[in-house]
Amino acid sequence: MKTNTMISHSKKVAQFFFLSLALLIVSLLKAQTFPIGHMSINFKDASRTGGYAISGGINVTGSGRDVGAEVYYPATVAGNNQPVANGVFPVVVIGHGFVMDWSSYDNIYNKLASTGYIVLLPRTEGSFSPSHGDFGNDLKFLVNAAQSLNTISTPSALVTFNGKVSPKAAIGGHSMGGGSSFLASASNTSVTCLFNFAAATTNPSSIASASLINVPALVISGAIDCVADTTVQNSHYAALASTKKFHVILKQLTHCDFGNGTNFNCTFGQSTTGCGNVVSNALAFPRYMNYVQNFLDNQLKNDCAAGQRFMDSVNTNSSLRSGLKKLGSIACTAASVNEFNETIDARLYPNPAHSSFFIETAIKNFNLKLYDAYGKLIVEKVYADANTVEINLQEMNAGIYFVELEAEGGRSYFKLVKE
Repeated sequence: MKTNTMISHSKKVAQFFFLSLALLIVSLLKAQTFPIGHMSINFKDASRTGGYAISGGINVTGSGRDVGAEVYYPATVAGNNQPVANGVFPVVVIGHGFVMDWSSYDNIYNKLASTGYIVLLPRTEGSFSPSHGDFGNDLKFLVNAAQSLNTISTPSALVTFNGKVSPKAAIGGHSMGGGSSFLASASNTSVTCLFNFAAATTNPSSIASASLINVPALVISGAIDCVADTTVQNSHYAALASTKKFHVILKQLTHCDFGNGTNFNCTFGQSTTGCGNVVSNALAFPRYMNYVQNFLDNQLKNDCAAGQRFMDSVNTNSSLRSGLKKLGSIACTAASVNEFNETIDARLYPNPAHSSFFIETAIKNFNLKLYDAYGKLIVEKVYADANTVEINLQEMNAGIYFVELEAEGGRSYFKLVKE
C-alpha cells in the first residue's frame, strides 16, 4: 500500500539528492553508445564563393561557396544516410591538417559520434595552396549550418536531423585545422568551447585571433613535435583571452600522432624535419582523448563528473605528460551545488505512475520541469495559484524521469518511474 506522506527536504538531503541525480544521469549518458551514421553534405555559404563540393553528396539548396562536409552522427543503425537516433546532440566541427583529409581522423570522429555528438569535417582547402582565412570561415560557417539542420525541410534526407541538434558547439582541428580553429572561434558567439591538436600558425594570424577568444579552450601538443612545437602552442595559449584555458603537452607524441597515422603527406613531411614516431597512433589516441572527451562532455553536455575527471587529470602528475599550463577550472564548485539546498515542501504521487502523476505543494506559485533519464527537458510549465497539478504521461515511454520544482523558496527534485 502506497502512502502519500508530505516530504520535507533538509539541506543535506537536497544536496545528496542533487548529486545522486547528476551521477545517475552521467552514468546513463556514459553507458549509452550509438551506431554511427554518415552523410556527405554539401552546404552553401551565400556570403562567399569557391569551395569544394563532395561528388554524390546531399546538396543543400542555395547559392554561394560550396562547403562540403563529411558528417558523422549517432544513428538508429550504422551506415550511410541512416536516420539520426532519438535525442539532442551537441555539434563538433573538426578541421584537417595541411594536405590531409577527414579520413585521417576516423578514430576521433567515430569515438565522438558513438558517444552522442554530431561531427562535421569540411573537405575544403585540401590543396597545396590552401587559404587559411577561408578554411577558418568554413569551420565557423559549419557551426551555424549544423544548427540549420534543426528545421531544414529540403532535401528530405536531412529532415531526420530536425529537432536533434543541440545549440552547444565546439570547434577544433589539427595542424592547419588547429590554427584555423582559432580563426573560426574569434569573436564567435555560436561556439561554446575550443580544442585543437598541434595547432600551426596561420595567415591571418591564429595567435592574434586567440586574443579574441574568451570561451573555455583546450590546447594539446606533442613534446617532440618538429612541425608546430610547444613554443608555437604556448604562444597560442598565452594569447587566449579565456579565463578557463589549458595546454597539455604529451610525452613521446609527434605532430602526426594526432589522428590515425595513415596520411602519407603528414608522415613524409614530418620525416623531413628529423622527427619520427616514437609510439603508435593507437597508443597515442587514448592519451589525448582522455582530455578531449571529458572536456567536451563537460562543456557541451553539462556533465559535471566529466569536468571533475578532467580537472583531476590536469591536477595530477602524469608520467605521460611533459608539461602543463592551466588557468581556471571547469569542475563543478560547491557554490553551484548549494544553489539547490533550499527546498520546497511537496509530494509526488502515484510513483510509479502509469498515465499521469500529481504534484501537491505547500505553495501556490512554482515552475515545474520534467526531464528524461538523459537530461533532456520534456515538459516545462509555470503554475500560479495552484497547490495541486496533474501531469499527463500518456505520450511518454516507460522509464525513469526527474521532476524539478522551482519557486522563490528554492528547488526540489523527485525521481519518477513510469510503468
